[in-house]
Amino acid sequence: MIEPKFEAAVGMSRKWDAREAGREVAHSAIEKLSHPPDFFLLFSTIHYDKYGGFQEFLNGVWEVLPKGTPLVGGTVAGFINPQGSFTRGATALAVSYDDMDVAIGIGFKTKKNPQKAAKDCCKMIKKELKNSLYKNNLLFEFISGGKIPQFPGIGRRRVIKSGLVSKMATKLSNFSLKVLQYGVGREEEILDSLSHELPDYTIIGGSSIDNNNMKENFQFFGEKLYTNSIVALGVKTNQNVDINTTYGLKETGIKIKITKKSGHDRVIHEIDGYPALEGFLKKMSWPYDFIDERLYRKTFFTPFGFWKEDLLFPNVIGLILGKDINVGYKIEENELHLLSASGKSLINAVDENLQEFKDNENQLGIIIACAAQLEALGANIFTVREKLINFFDEVPFLLVYVGGEDTYSAKKGKRHINESFNVLTLSKNLPAN
Repeated sequence: MIEPKFEAAVGMSRKWDAREAGREVAHSAIEKLSHPPDFFLLFSTIHYDKYGGFQEFLNGVWEVLPKGTPLVGGTVAGFINPQGSFTRGATALAVSYDDMDVAIGIGFKTKKNPQKAAKDCCKMIKKELKNSLYKNNLLFEFISGGKIPQFPGIGRRRVIKSGLVSKMATKLSNFSLKVLQYGVGREEEILDSLSHELPDYTIIGGSSIDNNNMKENFQFFGEKLYTNSIVALGVKTNQNVDINTTYGLKETGIKIKITKKSGHDRVIHEIDGYPALEGFLKKMSWPYDFIDERLYRKTFFTPFGFWKEDLLFPNVIGLILGKDINVGYKIEENELHLLSASGKSLINAVDENLQEFKDNENQLGIIIACAAQLEALGANIFTVREKLINFFDEVPFLLVYVGGEDTYSAKKGKRHINESFNVLTLSKNLPAN
C-alpha cells in the first residue's frame, strides 16, 4: 500500500498591481504541487489597498486557484518564507494531503459581539468536520485586529495629552468600538470562545494588521474580502500537531501595581496610587516629553506583562488618553512586570522555540510572530530567516507578522499576547521504538 504523500508549497509575489500579484502568488504556490491544494492560506501587506484593491487581488488569485479550494487569510505587517523576508508583497501556503479533512468558517462584527462571531465561525467548521475519523485537530484563525478610532477634530492619534479631549475620546470609545467597529480587537474574548467550542483542537492564529499603523485591516474568506471578522481553517488529520511559544523577554525586577482600571480591564487609570501616566513615567524614569506618537514603537524592547497560571502575558501600550493608559487586551492581574528584550534575545527565542521540534519528522511549519518584533529586529529578520532555513531545510514554512498572537492547546494553555514567537508543525506519526 502506497502511503499518501503530504505536499506543501509556499508561493509569493512582489508585483505592485493587485490582480497580477494575486495571479502570481497563487500560481507560484500550486505549481509546486502534484495535486490540487486541499487548502490555501493567503496573506498580503496592506499596500494593495492602493494598487488595485484587495478584491482585485482576490480576483487574480481565483483566476488561478481551483474553484472551491478552502481559502482564508488576510493582511499582515510582513512575512518570512523560504524565498526571503519582506514587508511588501503577498505570500501563500498551499497544502495537499489525502489523510486530512478540511473546513473553513467565518464570523462577523468581532468588535461588537466577539462571542457570537467566534461561535458562528466554529459552527461552520464543526458542521463540516463532524463525520471526520481523524483524531488530530488544528485550527488556524485570523481575527481583525485593533484599529485606532477617529476622534473628532484630531483624527487618529495614539497619544492625546489634552485632558478635555481625552475625556471626550474615552466616552466615545465604546460607541466607536461597538457601532463604528474601531478600537481594540477583542481577540482574547474570541479565543476564549474558540477554545470553549473546540477544546480538543490545537489553535494558532493572530490579529490581522496593516503596516503597524493600526488604521485598517482585512480578512480573506473564499472569494470575498471582509473586515471586522474572524476567518478560520479547521483541519482533522493523522499528522501530529505540535505548538510552542517563546518570547526573548526577561524580567527587569521593576514591578508596577495597578490600583485602578476599567474598560473591561483594558484602561489603566492609576499606577501605584498615581494617575497612570505619571506612575508609569516614575517607574520608567522617563521625562514627560518622551510621550509622543512614536511611544508604541519606543516601547518595543520594554513591554510589561503579567503572569497567570505559569504563563507570561506580555502587553504593549496602545493609546495614551490624557492620564490614562490603554492596552490591547485585558490585564487580568494587578501586578505587572516590566520586561526587556534585545535583538540578541529575540533571535535566541527562535532557536529556543525550534528545539521543541528537533526530533520530529516535520512536514510543515506555520509561524506567527508579533509585528512589534518585526520592527524591533529591523535587518535582523534576515537572521531569523536564516535560522528557519537551516532548521526546516527542504520542509516548507511560512512566518507572518501579526498584530497579536493566539495559541491554545489542552496541554499548554491559552493565550492572546503580544511580542511572542509561535511555531506550529505538522509531523509524521513515527513508530514507537
